[in-house]
Amino acid sequence: MNLNFPLLDRPIKISDGTLFVVEDVRVFSSVVQNFYQYEEATDLKLFDDKFQALKSSELMLITDILGFDVNSPTVLKLIYADLENQLNEKPEVKSMIDKLTSTISELIGYELLEHELDLEGDEITILELFKALGIKIETQSDTIFEKLMEILQVYKYLSKKKLLVLINICSYLTKTEIVEILEYISLNNVEVLIVEPRRVDGCIQYILDEDYFLSTEDLV
Repeated sequence: MNLNFPLLDRPIKISDGTLFVVEDVRVFSSVVQNFYQYEEATDLKLFDDKFQALKSSELMLITDILGFDVNSPTVLKLIYADLENQLNEKPEVKSMIDKLTSTISELIGYELLEHELDLEGDEITILELFKALGIKIETQSDTIFEKLMEILQVYKYLSKKKLLVLINICSYLTKTEIVEILEYISLNNVEVLIVEPRRVDGCIQYILDEDYFLSTEDLV
């Protein structure tokens, strides 16, 4: 994946865990806003090596690591879709579930007929069944570092997401934790862009300085 926008003299190659530092406050704010409002037609461009633009639905953006919920409706919807695809590969199991949900709908239908009010119901879909069963991601994070690791684990299995962008997370992490996060990203071969307003010690990073000069530095 590649990143480009008018102030860059060349695209930034995003491979595994890529750190991008934007030192000018106004430019940093503009970059974050462009990610938040990302569409294929905006000034900020995300594209693969074949110049195919990244769709907005393929971007996972986290601007508030403290407030992000891995069990948000948006994330669970993607998990449920993956589960449904998994069931579609097991026709016998899918057929059994369909029969059971049909039986449940039929039994409830009889009860609706006996009620004093005119009530009606729809058939239960697989996605509605997942939600009714309270299926969600088990979370055990006590620290921001652990929460980030959980997010990366979830992202790895979201087949419809092709790029994860994390905004200003390094302020909450130690140097050792940042290195561990980057190593985990690299080992799992997922594309993650980390955008920061300040240089990060101990890491290779792209830096767009206040004179809008882009360089690559290794601040080990």
